[in-house]
Amino acid sequence: MHLDIPSAYERVRKYVRKTPVISTSIGTARVLLKLENLQYTGSFKVRGAFNKIIRHKSRVKGVVAASAGNHAQAVARAARTLGIERVRIVVPRNAPEIKKRNIKLLGAELIVEGSHLNESLKVANEIALSGRMTFIHPYDDLEIIEGQGTLGIELMDYDFDYLLIPVGGGGLASGVCTALRQSSSHSSVKVIGVVARNAPSFFYSFKQGRMVAVEPKDTIADGIRLKSPSDMTFSILSRCMDDVVMVDEAVIRSAISWAYYHLGQVVEGAGAVGIAALMQGKVTTNGRVMVVVTGGNIDERTLDAILDGSPI
Repeated sequence: MHLDIPSAYERVRKYVRKTPVISTSIGTARVLLKLENLQYTGSFKVRGAFNKIIRHKSRVKGVVAASAGNHAQAVARAARTLGIERVRIVVPRNAPEIKKRNIKLLGAELIVEGSHLNESLKVANEIALSGRMTFIHPYDDLEIIEGQGTLGIELMDYDFDYLLIPVGGGGLASGVCTALRQSSSHSSVKVIGVVARNAPSFFYSFKQGRMVAVEPKDTIADGIRLKSPSDMTFSILSRCMDDVVMVDEAVIRSAISWAYYHLGQVVEGAGAVGIAALMQGKVTTNGRVMVVVTGGNIDERTLDAILDGSPI
């Protein structure tokens, strides 16, 4: 399968923000943080949504998506911007309220179904088939992966030895990893995926060299809470990713708090797992590490509880 990420970047660049990269240190590591929490809709997901819808705009009468929240907001924004009026979004029952609220504010019809994203995806696909609408998968789609990979194009401006990137369904990691491997200047970067211990399916899949489905538990990293990646993303990542690590819930919470107090950044759980990997000592190096902070959509009450050290 061929991913033309430079062409995708030309398509979407006027619709996405070139988010900043800031430098800091965590332990012995010199760290660069790519702040996609400052992206439109608070997440990298707009990159893939715009690429997909632009490619098919002339044939699309309406769109359906399933998401833990960030992909849904991205699809709703892209559809509205590109003049598509029929938008239906399915989210799991435990999706954060801030994400559900933002989906409705963007004019989409919100449907709450499923205990985790994989169940919501089945519902969304059924709605698309019955309503003759276009189903936009959050990660099992080459055009979505191409769009997410445009983040990798922006990383080419920086010098780093390691990349830490969250993995749920694997769309972002697949696109960014591919962009780096296709680059003459960054092809040797060591790419390390990060998962939450309570949603470890990709960890076990990668380590065992085959798809392994694991029922996820509750996790603050709701954006990467999946039962399994897809055949497509697993195939890409098993070739181009160097390693994957797991981080604990308590450390993810500490990473969210650290980002808030030390950097002044609001970061959601999935966006904080790369920071957590460094804090937990899962990756130790004297080299330069790029960490992708994927999103900032966290409920205010959840953030307050984390900052106060209270139960969630």
